[in-house]
Amino acid sequence: MTSWKEVFKSLRGWLVIVFCLSTLLMMVFYMPHFYREIIGPKKGFILNDPFLEIFSPMDWSLPIFSMLYLAVVQTVVTNIKKPEVLLLGLSAYCAINIFRMATMYIVTLEPPAGMILLADPISSIAYPDTGFAKDLFFSGHISTLVLLALADRNYIARALKIAGAVLMALLLAWQHVHYTIDLVAAPLVTYGIFLITRKVLGLTEMAGNQQKP
Repeated sequence: MTSWKEVFKSLRGWLVIVFCLSTLLMMVFYMPHFYREIIGPKKGFILNDPFLEIFSPMDWSLPIFSMLYLAVVQTVVTNIKKPEVLLLGLSAYCAINIFRMATMYIVTLEPPAGMILLADPISSIAYPDTGFAKDLFFSGHISTLVLLALADRNYIARALKIAGAVLMALLLAWQHVHYTIDLVAAPLVTYGIFLITRKVLGLTEMAGNQQKP
């Protein structure tokens, strides 16, 4: 199994680390400007979503972020000695966020009627207090949870994360944070980017020898 020592000795490992660090820095320092100055003023489409009309909007921010951060912590803690898992997951996460920026610009949507903004206690440190209403297509929260399931080698943890993604999608729709298309597209796009990232960044071999827990 690949060790962190071997990662730091390899050019491939450093390329992945540099890609991830530079993308994460871009997300922290540029994405607030992207949302506020580029996506915010851009006119978007309003979708007629009959599924959202089933729900009277309620704030489910606490259970949504509890599930998300619990999944992140579990993935990091249980795979801390498996750099091939963590680097694959982190590099795919970075690629997904770059792609989301493109899709949000190309397919700009106006917020669903009755939207209650998510209150994220962590991202609010970097992003404006008012939050963002138009970071819609596709759902970053669902993408992250699905990605954590794909990257995890533990089948039980993977199944729980997939179930959590389904529940989270329901709560996001209930809160009117996303249109149905945002929630449906997220796992499909995530799976495709996961496979592409693994191949393009040379992580196919690193993640190829997966074992049952």
